[in-house]
Amino acid sequence: MSAQRGLSPERKVIIFYVLMLLTCVFGVTFLIALWGSNRALNHTDDVWVQSHQLWIWRSCVAFLVIIICAALFLLPLIWWPVNQGLGLYSALSAGSISGLAMLWLMYRGIKGLSYWIKGKVVY
Repeated sequence: MSAQRGLSPERKVIIFYVLMLLTCVFGVTFLIALWGSNRALNHTDDVWVQSHQLWIWRSCVAFLVIIICAALFLLPLIWWPVNQGLGLYSALSAGSISGLAMLWLMYRGIKGLSYWIKGKVVY
């Protein structure tokens, strides 16, 4: 009987889904899920596990792009304070886009996790 080294790919997928959902509370878990799913994607041969790892990776990258676009709305705050019209508009736009990005990431995480529980491939 040999000792098991590390976690199985199936357990890693569950951990990365949980980290992806915890992004709404802690922002650092997003980077851990992105890095971990990218590393695990290259080390497994199972297509079912690879599809879930790719789903997590694509969701995290798209979330990062949406957050960067939301941060671009904060650039006018360098010149205008928040109490003026354009400053208030840019702050509200960045906040609403960030909120929608969080909801979208939660949707992607719950959808992927439900497909994982059902034993289906996610696309």
